[in-house]
This record gives sequence, C-alpha cells and structure tokens, in this order.
Amino acid sequence: MKMNKNLIDWLFITISWIIACLCITAVGIFFQAIIFQFLEILPTVQNQTYFDYFNSGFQYIESSIFGLVFGSVFFVVYWISENTSLRKESFGKIMLIKTSLYLIGFVIAFLIVFGIMIQFDFIPISSMKDMKHSLTSWKFYIAFGFFLTLFSVIINFILEVSKKYGPGNLWHIFIGKYHKPVIENRIFMFLDLKDSTAYAEKLGHIMYSNLIQKCFLYLNEIVFDYQAQIYQYVGDEAVLTWDSSDFDARKYSIELFFAFQKKLARHASKFEKDFGFVPEFKAGINEGPVTAAEVGFIKRDIAYHGDVLNTGARIQNKCNELGKSLLVSEEFAQQIKNLHLFKQELLGKVALKGKERAINIYSVDQA
Repeated sequence: MKMNKNLIDWLFITISWIIACLCITAVGIFFQAIIFQFLEILPTVQNQTYFDYFNSGFQYIESSIFGLVFGSVFFVVYWISENTSLRKESFGKIMLIKTSLYLIGFVIAFLIVFGIMIQFDFIPISSMKDMKHSLTSWKFYIAFGFFLTLFSVIINFILEVSKKYGPGNLWHIFIGKYHKPVIENRIFMFLDLKDSTAYAEKLGHIMYSNLIQKCFLYLNEIVFDYQAQIYQYVGDEAVLTWDSSDFDARKYSIELFFAFQKKLARHASKFEKDFGFVPEFKAGINEGPVTAAEVGFIKRDIAYHGDVLNTGARIQNKCNELGKSLLVSEEFAQQIKNLHLFKQELLGKVALKGKERAINIYSVDQA
C-alpha cells in the first residue's frame, strides 16, 4: 500500500520524540535525588507537593504530550529544510536556521504543554511558585538543552542515513544483512536524458550540470511515492530499484516513469526559460536475481551485481534506435501483462551489445 512520505516521516519523528521524552522522564525519576540536588531543589514541606507530582504518572503524560508537540514542530522544521529553497543553501546556514527554529519550537512546545497541564490541574501551581528560583536556574535549561540537542542529533542522523541508503535499508545495514553477499530478486530502471550529448555541447558544463541537478531534484520528489530506491547516479543517468517481492513494485516502476514525465512537463515554462528546451527522459526496465553486498570501507554502500543490470542498461540504450521512451525486458513484460493501466507492444528480438543471443523487447505506454 502506498503511504505518503510526509505521514511516515511525521510518525517516525513524533514517536521517536515521545520515546525520547519518556526515557528522559524514567531516568529523571530513577535519579531524582541527584537531579534535585543538581537543581538545588530541597525536600522541604513547601516542595513536598512538587515531589509528589514528580513521582506521579502525570510526569509520563507531560512527557508524551511534549514529545508529540515538539516532534510535530521538529517535523515541520525538517519538512521546510527538505522541501523549500532552504535546501539549496550551504550546510552551515541550514544548520544555523534549523537550530534557531528548534529553539523556537521548544519554547512553543513548552508553553503548550505547560498550558495543557495547568488547564487540567495536573501541575501543582503553588509548589511551582515556591520553586521558581530553581526552575529559572541556568542549570535546568543547560541540562534540558543537552538532552534536546542529543536527541535532535540522533534523529537527524537517522533521517539522513535513511535518506542516503533508501527506505528500509538502514535496518539492513544495522543488522549486517549485506556483510556477506545475498541473492535478491529486484527490478531495475535505468533512466537517462534523451539527446544528452547534444545538450551538453549546447549548454556547457555548468548549465548542463544545473539541468541534471534540477531534473533529479524533481525525480527525488516522487521516488518515495512509488516506493523506489535510488541505487545510484551515473552522469545524467539515474538507476532506480524495487524489491520484486513487493506486490505493487512493477506497477509502481511504470507509474513512476510517467509521473516523472508529467512533472517535467508541468515545469516546461521554467525549463524553456532557463535552458531553452524541455528535457525528456528514456528508460529501460529489467528484473531478476542479483547479488547484493556491502562494498567499500571509506565510502560504504550497498552494491548490486548481475546480468540483470547489464541487460537493463543495454535495453535502455535501444530507446533512441527503436523510437520509444520506455522499453522493458520480456521477463518484466510477462509480469505486467495483466495490468490494464498500461499497454505493451512486442518489438521483436533485438540484439544487445555484449549479449550472444537477441532477446525480445517490449515497449510500454499508458493505456
């Protein structure tokens, strides 16, 4: 089932922050004597109400609400950094802006939670007034700021690493699934810019790089919607992959290609203004067994090896010759023949470079 990326990111971030806040609360209660001493909160008669509150279940309610509210604010900041012009700024500027927004978000979340807890009479106000000097101490905010920063770094790290390796692969890396080569059945799409050589000569290196950068930016905006993983970029070519065992993987791969075409067409006027033409892409798709393994040490990555990739790349190279935008192998075509959303045409046996025997190739278009 296709799930919205924003919803998944929000769920992950808010649940992570709820868990983090609950952990902080549990640790705080366990080491309460040390914490009270650090914050200079004395076990006096006036403070007893607060001590009772601190040891009650209300602390976990407060932590859960704060985790939900601040997690939502954290998600908004993350979304802004990923989906607006901010992502084009330098790393240093992005971090400075995000940190400032996190601090603002913390204040907002603190005020919201404090207001909710007071509204329902959970927090002992009279005791809080007696402890005003302790809760406005710099020690309180340094301690809380430390945990806020720590968990912000951890959650941002997980999001960035997950983005690098693709959805679901972070867990595989963590458990060492690919330390030793494993066999997987996968779908590969080789997506390449049409007439790339002519465009490169016309635009020059800088403008051509800007063109590729913009095209792949639009591609990145839709890959998650179609459950795709970007395996690698090679010049003006992107290689995408899906797990063949996923029920809708083949349908998603075809839909992604046409969705990418439509996305480029929607920005046609922008491309015309900036580059003088609207880019078009061609693609070749193949599926079958490949070997997956972690490679490298300095720049570790997951690599796929096998004839499936070689054949997929060769199929894509035939697009210009056959006058088609999307070509697929016979193995893949047989798997989608019952999908009435698309129409396919057998183009006959085609000789591929490096292959001893010609293979059947199909073109695919929208029905």
